[in-house]
Amino acid sequence: MKQDQGFSIITVVFVLVVLAGLGAVMAQLGTAQHLGMAMAQDGRQAYYAARAGLEWGRDRLVRDNVCTTSSLVIEGFAVTVQCQAGMSVTEGSQRFTSYLLTSTASLHDGVLGTVSRELQMAVWR
Repeated sequence: MKQDQGFSIITVVFVLVVLAGLGAVMAQLGTAQHLGMAMAQDGRQAYYAARAGLEWGRDRLVRDNVCTTSSLVIEGFAVTVQCQAGMSVTEGSQRFTSYLLTSTASLHDGVLGTVSRELQMAVWR
């Protein structure tokens, strides 16, 4: 019986070490999941900011016949909208010109780094 006296304390220490390790792994996984969700959210917001920049550029092109590079701020995102004239086609008595709009939205976050999305749209006018 004297040989079994220290066995229970070794088992308790082993179980505590294993539980502490599992707790640390779970905390790290939770942090990684939280950061991943935050990055996905920033990515979605960057996509929609770039999309808004495209729509703004298309409106300027169609309504005001303006094709230039412009900088905007949309919900904290720096958005650059570029317009490039392409080829022209004459069909009957009408002349059409193609334009390529490129919108880039970016946001620098001190925790997550920089998130950026770029979208393009072709417009005939």
